[in-house]
Amino acid sequence: MARGVGRRWVRNLYRFAIHPSLAFYFRVPLDVALGRILGGRDAIKYYEAGMDLGLARDVEESFRIFQGRIIDEYEKMVQEFGLVVIDASRSIEEQQQQMRQIVTDALAGTKKTRIRKWLDLSTMVKKASRK
Repeated sequence: MARGVGRRWVRNLYRFAIHPSLAFYFRVPLDVALGRILGGRDAIKYYEAGMDLGLARDVEESFRIFQGRIIDEYEKMVQEFGLVVIDASRSIEEQQQQMRQIVTDALAGTKKTRIRKWLDLSTMVKKASRK
């Protein structure tokens, strides 16, 4: 299946879905991603490297090619879907602080709503049957 055809197919499949108010894309350079993966375990996983696609014989090279393609697709989606880009090479604390500020700003001016208490239907049925 050609890339464009696959992309259209996926879009059609999910066209019913509600669009989120905010969607984040954590952008990280391949070298940083690779370092994080290998810092937490001994090797890159077979499918994470795209080895099943036959892109390269070397796992690390296949990883770079495969993940590079995935990054390219996300980069295309940033503008189209209005993804909020977070620099994921920064510390977790900095990323969280940035996200909290973005969410806070997005919620500013929205109407606060009270959450209704859940009804216990079994209690309602018992009460109705007693009458």
